[in-house]
Amino acid sequence: MVEENHYDCLIIGAGISGLDAAYYLQEHCKWASYAILERRANLGGTWDFFKYPGIRSDSDMYTFGFSWKLWKSAKPIAPAEDILEYLKEAAEEQGIMKNINFNTDISNADWESADNRWHLTTASGKKYSCNVLFGCSGYYSYETPFEPIFPGQENFPGTIVHPQKWTAEHDKLVVGAKVALIGSGATAVTILPNISDSASHVTLIQRTPTYIAGKPEIDPFAQFCNNWLPQSIAVKINRWKAVLLGALFYQFCVRYPERAKKLIKAGMFKEVESVMSTEEFDKHFSPPYNPWQQRFCLA
Repeated sequence: MVEENHYDCLIIGAGISGLDAAYYLQEHCKWASYAILERRANLGGTWDFFKYPGIRSDSDMYTFGFSWKLWKSAKPIAPAEDILEYLKEAAEEQGIMKNINFNTDISNADWESADNRWHLTTASGKKYSCNVLFGCSGYYSYETPFEPIFPGQENFPGTIVHPQKWTAEHDKLVVGAKVALIGSGATAVTILPNISDSASHVTLIQRTPTYIAGKPEIDPFAQFCNNWLPQSIAVKINRWKAVLLGALFYQFCVRYPERAKKLIKAGMFKEVESVMSTEEFDKHFSPPYNPWQQRFCLA
């Protein structure tokens, strides 16, 4: 009979949520034994898994990052490699890394009322049990992303790839190719500028326009704080500036949607006015909804 490893708490997934759960368990339940069960060979979840061009955060890292390890960089919208390094550093600093069981794929989890415990089995047959189970495995399937079937796509001679399945081989296929991106949300807004120089031509096909704002890679205010203030003070100022400005901008959009539309679209048009007429801009960049009723994109 396979021996069962028991813990007070088990956490499934070593991404941002899993690491955060582990930190607070250590902080507030020091008596509790726990382990993180991670199916992959590395922590980071999304930031280790996705490989499409330019993958980055689409929320600022001052508010997306941990409150117990404030984001230090002046790059608020960070590339995946920076986020992954940040997560590894956080896990090592807090002693979380030693509690992560990598390459542990949970295939089954059952609650047994007889002993008031969760009983878990891995794909390799290893067994675990716990009193409390945290599901921190994300909200989408790694194996089967949603892939709509387009009539006649079997006749298309080129390559069709979902961003979730992007590999280094696709980086090579894009070079010198004509590329069509279907969709105009956060992923498309990320990929397009990162393949435009290598592809011969890129066409973005959208169903519904998206509100998009341009933002510099380096936040000059954060850079100033980092250069002139002690780090312990700079990181707090940068975080609270992001929290307050984000909240104020959201409230402005919700309370005064028409003013917000005018302001945002003026900024969008400024970016393309040298190559597009007002009529063409209004045709392609006028979302039929108010700002923040759907995700707001940054480029």
